[in-house]
Amino acid sequence: MPEDEERCPDCDSVAILPLYSDRGDGKCSTCHGTGKGDLFDGICHSLNPFSEGDSECDYCHSTGICQTCGGTGVI
Repeated sequence: MPEDEERCPDCDSVAILPLYSDRGDGKCSTCHGTGKGDLFDGICHSLNPFSEGDSECDYCHSTGICQTCGGTGVI
């Protein structure tokens, strides 16, 4: 990794491949890359008769990508 880059502090975890990489995995740490909201959001969403589809993550807006690094794992 170049010296001007460092591991993203907001990614869900450290990237597995390549081995011993010092990068984030690029996934949203709030929804763990699923893009769905948490349990409370899911319950509220299911009780709302006007809602469609699944509840979305408030942080990444259902993309599943870390918003700090844009999915690259480094900043």
